[in-house]
Amino acid sequence: MPAATARNGKSATARKSGPNPLKKWASKLFSRPLKLKRIGWQLHVVFAETKLQPPSSRGSSRGEALRMAHEALQALLARHEDARQVVPHLRHLEQALARIGSRALIELPDKVLQRAMDQLDMLEGARRSDEIMPLRVRIDEALRRRAPVNLRGDIANIDVQEASESQYQEAEVSWTHRMELDAIYAQVTGNGALTTTK
Repeated sequence: MPAATARNGKSATARKSGPNPLKKWASKLFSRPLKLKRIGWQLHVVFAETKLQPPSSRGSSRGEALRMAHEALQALLARHEDARQVVPHLRHLEQALARIGSRALIELPDKVLQRAMDQLDMLEGARRSDEIMPLRVRIDEALRRRAPVNLRGDIANIDVQEASESQYQEAEVSWTHRMELDAIYAQVTGNGALTTTK
């Protein structure tokens, strides 16, 4: 004989499948507190604000760290009332961060970023704020990314002297590790393999 069926033709085990998601949603909806709110001359029934706050993320990403550093920069500028007039490059950086976020570090010119760092050093003095440190790091990264590798102060350390042609040849061989063709042919054995001498 088939399994026991309910009156509507469905099996009795199918009815006990679990909580109904629609009932769960409706119970959550109607269990929220309601309040009356006057809008103009009319009264409206609205949901009261819940006491649940969205979870706040704590500096886990570079973007969040930059946002927190921007807030710390705003607080620093607010602490010094006249600072916005004294440090225009730092003010411009702060406004650009507020407007376009991390793109400001890409779009602002090098000189503005460098001058803003100098003004931030002047404003903070000897004590460096840990909250602003991510902003310092990101500005430093942006400036390094733009600077050509060969022009980062290396030219100032070059000493140019006159040299003879034989000295130049020796220097070129030592720099490029090139060997004369005769030396390469001398190392090749009869079967065509290159022997190395140590």
